Parts: sequence; structure tokens; C-alpha cells
Amino acid sequence: MRSHNLTFPFSTIHFAISLYTSAMSLYQTKKQILQWGAITVFIYLVYVVAFPLIPYIYYGSLMLDIEMILRNNARWFIYVYMAGLLILFFAFYKITKLAHEFSKQHANESDTLKKYILSVGIGSGIILLFLYPITALDVALYVVFARNWVLYGGNPFTAPPETFTADPYIHLTGEYVTKTSSYGPIWEIVASVPIRLGITEIASAIIATKMMALAAYVFMAWLIGWKWRQKNVSQAVALSFFALNPLVMLEAIGNGHNDMLMITFIALGIILFQNQKWIEATAALTVACLIKIPALIFMPIFGLAALSTADTFRSRLFRGFVIASIFLSLFFIFYRLMGPIPDVFNGVIDSFTRRSFSPAYALHVVVREFNPELAKAILANTRYIFIAIYIFILIQFTRKKITLLEAGFAAYLAQIFLSNAFRIWYPLWLIPFAALNLNSKTYWRVFLFSLAVEFSILSYYILWRWHWRYWEWGLTGPLAPYWNYFTIMTPFTVSWTFTLPFLADIVRARSKQSQWANLLD
Repeated sequence: MRSHNLTFPFSTIHFAISLYTSAMSLYQTKKQILQWGAITVFIYLVYVVAFPLIPYIYYGSLMLDIEMILRNNARWFIYVYMAGLLILFFAFYKITKLAHEFSKQHANESDTLKKYILSVGIGSGIILLFLYPITALDVALYVVFARNWVLYGGNPFTAPPETFTADPYIHLTGEYVTKTSSYGPIWEIVASVPIRLGITEIASAIIATKMMALAAYVFMAWLIGWKWRQKNVSQAVALSFFALNPLVMLEAIGNGHNDMLMITFIALGIILFQNQKWIEATAALTVACLIKIPALIFMPIFGLAALSTADTFRSRLFRGFVIASIFLSLFFIFYRLMGPIPDVFNGVIDSFTRRSFSPAYALHVVVREFNPELAKAILANTRYIFIAIYIFILIQFTRKKITLLEAGFAAYLAQIFLSNAFRIWYPLWLIPFAALNLNSKTYWRVFLFSLAVEFSILSYYILWRWHWRYWEWGLTGPLAPYWNYFTIMTPFTVSWTFTLPFLADIVRARSKQSQWANLLD
């Protein structure tokens, strides 16, 4: 009798089980991402209902902020706002963690998550187009400068808003009513587009300006999620880190800051350079500088990187000449088109005299109470400390001790800590370097900094105006001679806003097994 050798297809069954497990894991991950995404969208919707652009942008001659809106009949809502912020950051953490855990187990399927992550971001962004800018009205300043230029012929680089007192929205420029634009010429050209298209009314122009920020957001999301790959972090995780960060959503889109466009061109320049397109990268980074001056901080680092990748001394000279030619010619052309040089730089020069809410300024206001002369020296010399640190960063980069992205991240972090002025959206400058080089250190540094700055505004606006300003102990106690807004609130708020970003480093140093501190390792 013939013997039949029957081999059971165990490999086929194993493959089928593996496929089923992967599909179920994808389903569960996608389900949880969409659940947390729905919570995120809902919270932003609640914010818009509470702080709608219309009618608050038309509220008499006042520049409203979150405290002024809530102070009379809705103080209770501040607790809803704070709870919403905590949930937004937790949802951001959860989605990033879900994407990372799935990517580690099913690397080939992780790209499927990107469309869901970006959908949550875009949906949130569309809702935030209608949010009143509750923490800063810079977007209104953009519109007023553009109106003055297009409607009245007032060059934003030579004519401050006070030149056109008949404009109905001049009150929205606040402290900048006497100042010319400190932004770049490309930004002023871009900001004028809605006005040139006939969108001249303030609310519609603000929405149009925010739409440009949303377009930049989508383009940067595409760059991070589809055009850049990292060794240990999937595109879905990097995309989540950028696209769902509440700092990005609230400041870049909700408040419409032009930093969104600047960091988009920085990210574009980095990716172009890593793809050996150094000429195009130079152009992109120069455009970033012509949108907003802080992009200049990265240019020397990029220049060194471009020169170091050239094969010969002659090719380095050629690259240096081309890079300098592109940068200087574009700078000259665009600024000269906007007016006479050096007059067009008055706004930029004036911006270096601003003082507010930075560690250097906090130290200044404390020392000022005891030694005014020494206090003046603090603000005058912090720039030299930054220059020394920046030179050290360049040296370390030249010695190949740090990468291009690490050098950029360190340079902007040093600038934020050592400048004489700080605004809560400045941590956006760290985003391109962290998103393109994502690890536990960069993730938590940006996450915690974002969390801290979003809560710091409540300290400045709510804690002082509603509580400490009238606190009996403060008014009559040992600190009574110093009990004023800047002397008390600046060192208090700066002390925790600028130390919280390093909390994860401490945990990582003490416990290598900490799951949250080592999330992406």
C-alpha cells in the first residue's frame, strides 16, 4: 500500500494568525486614536464656543484677553479651560504613545495611522480658525499692517499704525501702535494677500490669515509624515508629535502666529539639505529668515553643514560663495523692494530692545529692587552669554559631537532661555528640530515646555488679576514694597515655566526603567 505523507500547513496557519493579530491591533489602535482625537476636537470646539472670534474682535476699543472675557460673569470657566488643557496634552501623549507602540510591533502597517492622525489635526485646525486669539493679538497686528499698506499706501516698514488714526482697527495694535513692522518682507507680502483679494474686514481677514497658517501646518505635516524617515521613530509618531501638539494648535493656528510659516520653511530647508539639495535648502532657509528674523539663528549652522559635506577645498569655496550669494541677494532684493535701506530695518532693531518674561528679565526685575545698576548689566550682557554658547555649539558641530538637528535644537533653546524677551509661542522654534530628530529627550523637552507655557498665561492673567493683586498678605506683609505685577509674577512664573522642561531629564537620570520618561527610547 502506498504511504501518503500528509504535511499540515502550520506555516500557513501561523501566517494567518499573525495577519489576524496585526489587523486586530491596527483596528484597536485606530479606534483609540480616533476616540482620543474626538475628545481633542470636542475640547477645541468648547474653546471656540466660549471664546468666539465674532463678536469679541468687535468689542468696542478694547483688546480683550482670556481674563477680560471671563472676569465678570464666567470666572468658573477658567477651571474648564485648565481641565481642557490637561486633557488635550494627555490626549496628545496617548496618541503619540499608541502610534509608537503599534509601530514597534507592526512597522510595515504604521503608515496607515498617519491619515487618522492628520485628520484629527486638520479637523481641530478648522475649528480653531474661529477662535478669538485669547493670549495674544499678533494676528490682528498682521491684518492692520496689511490694511495700512494696501488701503492707505502705508509701508509697514516705515509707517507705524499710528500714522493712520482713522483706521477702525488701530486699537488692536496695542503697544505696537507706534512701531514699524519687525517681521520680514516676505511675511508682509504674504499677510497682504487677503487684503488685496478684498478681504478687508477684521474678522474675515483674521480667519484668512489663520487659513494660511493652517495651510503651512498641513504642508509641514506632509514633510514630517511623508518626506522624512528616522531610524527608531516611525513617520506616524513624528507626525503625531507635530500635528497634535496643543502648543502648535493653539498658538500657530488658534492665535495665527506667523512662526508657523517660518518653521515650515526651516523644516523644508533641512529636508532638502539632507537630500543633497543644498542650493534649494539655502533658498528655503533664506525665505524663513525673510518671514521672521529668528530663523537667522540656524543659518551659520546650516552653512557649516553645507561646507563640511563638500569633498574638496575648492568645492567648499564654491558652496560658500553660492550660499552667501543666494542669502545676501534675496535679503537685499526683498528688503530694498520694501523701502530704503537702512530704514526698513528699524522695526527689527527696535525688537531687540523689548523686555519681558524671560529668565534674564526675571533676574533683572529681582536684582533691580536691590541694585539697579547691576540689573541693567544683566540685560546688557546675556546676549554675550548666548554668543559664547552659540560658538560652543558651532565648535561641537564642527567636531561632529552633535548632529545638525541637535545643534539647531540647542541653539534655539539657548536663545529662548537667554533672550531679554519671551513669548509663549517661542517654543514653536524647537519643533522642526525635535520632530525630525525625535527621541525621548527631545519629545519630553518640547512636551513639557509646551505644557508649561500654555499654563503660564493663566499665572500671568488669572492668578495676579483675580487673587494675588488683592492678597492681604502681599499688600501688608514682608513683600509689600515689591508687591507689583512684574516684580512678583515674572520671577514666580518664569521659575517653573523654564524648569519644568527638564523634569524628564531628572527622571531619566534616576530611573532608566521609567516608562514615561523613556517613552521613545
